[in-house]
Amino acid sequence: MLLLRWAAAVVAIPLLFWGYLKSSQAMGVSADGSSNALQSWDMLHGNVLLRGWTTTDVPFYTNELIHFMAVELVTGLHSEVVNLGVALTFVLLVIVVAVAAGPSWWGKLLAVAVVGVPAMGIGTSVQLTSPDHTGTAIPLLLTWIVLDRFADRRWVPWAVAGMLAWGQLSDPLVMYIGALPLAVVCALRMVRDRTWWGVDAQLILAAFGSVVLNQAAQLAIRAGGGWAAHPPTVEFASWERLFGHNLSLTLRGIVGNFGGYLPDRENEWRLAMGVVHLGLLALAVVTTVLVLWRLVRRRRGEPGDRLAELAAVGIGVNIGAYLVSTLPLDMGTSRQIIAVVPLSAALVGRVWGARLGLATRPQWRLAALGVAGLLALELAVQAVAYPKATNGRDIAAWLDSQGLRQGLGSYWYSNNITLLTAGRVKVFPVVGGDRIRGYRSESKLDWYDPAVHDARFIVVDTKNWPGDVDVALRQFGSPVRQQVLPTATILVYDRNLLVGLPAHCVPEEAPSMAACPPHRDPLFG
Repeated sequence: MLLLRWAAAVVAIPLLFWGYLKSSQAMGVSADGSSNALQSWDMLHGNVLLRGWTTTDVPFYTNELIHFMAVELVTGLHSEVVNLGVALTFVLLVIVVAVAAGPSWWGKLLAVAVVGVPAMGIGTSVQLTSPDHTGTAIPLLLTWIVLDRFADRRWVPWAVAGMLAWGQLSDPLVMYIGALPLAVVCALRMVRDRTWWGVDAQLILAAFGSVVLNQAAQLAIRAGGGWAAHPPTVEFASWERLFGHNLSLTLRGIVGNFGGYLPDRENEWRLAMGVVHLGLLALAVVTTVLVLWRLVRRRRGEPGDRLAELAAVGIGVNIGAYLVSTLPLDMGTSRQIIAVVPLSAALVGRVWGARLGLATRPQWRLAALGVAGLLALELAVQAVAYPKATNGRDIAAWLDSQGLRQGLGSYWYSNNITLLTAGRVKVFPVVGGDRIRGYRSESKLDWYDPAVHDARFIVVDTKNWPGDVDVALRQFGSPVRQQVLPTATILVYDRNLLVGLPAHCVPEEAPSMAACPPHRDPLFG
């Protein structure tokens, strides 16, 4: 039986990858994911520190960029890199969640059921278009697995500090849903058990040490001329916003991330599967509350499940921090709490897996198998029912056919156009408004140097910013050619548009990209 289960797992992994790849292709190639693909390509070609690059507040440096590099080693730079990369990340995530779910195969089945099928719509938009915190649970759960398996080893606090720092260097969110929960859970254990020096005390030091290690690594990278990240721009929400806009959007975002957002479901079959996902969400909520209750109520000397407690506190911190902040803007910002899904999946597997395996009524196991079968069918249907998205491909094809090689583009038609043409056409991101400016985010400094590059066109996103066409005409003058496409207008010039191009340094403005002020220190600047 054990051999059969392992065989099923081995067969399932490539099938899952195929399902995620097809679902990702149905969402298209975004500028965000394309930026990460270009960064990993630059790293493969010797720029390991990403010198000259400015990332967003989440660099993905030690996690998803490595996955993209692995894909590019095999395929080179081409239009499918992002889809292949996010599919690889999601498969790895599912595997790690299954391991974190504990030794019970029934627990692994439950965990994969919770996390394994991102529903078409908000689910795939958040999880399968670009690295949007989805893969952050990989280093986090691997850290908890090491702690769970080897808690009594002397080297574990050092390993935990290093692994949490590795996660934070990729995504600062790990500090909040990893280092902070570790300190909280271990402090509760120390107070309850009255053990003032031991594993828990050492793990609290590891939690704080991981933050120091991450900051030191970022400062070292900066000192070596490497990448810089923008600090997060977030504040506490007002009371009115908290209990109105934020609460509603947080609840809808959680439902959407778990695949239960019914407005995304356009037919009876998908509506029915939405109800299944809502059931799994309800199970995750009950499980999280149960684990938190046990954490608070557990008596002195009772060991408890440290991994489950860490995951449950991480879930609470993630949702709570999102709720009270200004981060909730629309359903798309639910990516900030997407780590809740894999953490919940691991929890469900750990809490209910052994119980399901020992249940006296086989109906429970048959029900679990039935749900897993329905979810597998949903992923398969989803993979074949939706065609590959074509967003941006008409722009890329026209520029390539005209022999245009370097230019500017509104952010959503910039790095993705470069990727769609496998680098034959390079489009450097700009932002509009009262004037067209170079954009210091997900971009490289020398892209805006007129001595290095010669930008002869600008792609204006008329779907989102139609007024920028007039702004470009006022700033650059009459083009020698103008091409109108369904979602963009391309203005072609006979001069280098980088000459005299101002810069949006985020948040500062500057007369050129080279004149932007230095980046602040990672956390304390």
